[in-house]
Amino acid sequence: MELIKRHKGLAIVLGLTLILVIIMFAIFARMIFSSGDSEYGDRLKGIASVNKEDTNKLISELEERDEVDDVSVRTQGKIIYITITYLDSVSKDKAKEIANNTYTYYSEEVIKDYDFEYFLTQKKADDAEEDTTFVIVGTKHADNDYISWTKN
Repeated sequence: MELIKRHKGLAIVLGLTLILVIIMFAIFARMIFSSGDSEYGDRLKGIASVNKEDTNKLISELEERDEVDDVSVRTQGKIIYITITYLDSVSKDKAKEIANNTYTYYSEEVIKDYDFEYFLTQKKADDAEEDTTFVIVGTKHADNDYISWTKN
């Protein structure tokens, strides 16, 4: 007891440091050992789920078109990423026209809740000396009724 009385200032600093370490441990333990179901937390609660059949129908119907070489669709969080690769004979305007109708494959609830990201690319012709391919990026926000395209 006499040791604590003699070093009263040091005892207070050590006591406060111990309390601070306990508080920091509690905060980090909640961050590291959280019981969250997904990386998005509660942000995706209450939104419509994307029907896999709608996505498969979109992919199959687009791949049947003569202008389209490959289609991939990926959902991540509240964004649906659609990548379409066109043949070398397709113009930019035709590519945008084909992509403009793709989000209509989904239900109104999905269109209202999700954003759509478009990546339109073109295959290079095998015999082409000059690279005339295009890459177009577009976004359809859930609040908008249209796709906004990059200027290219």
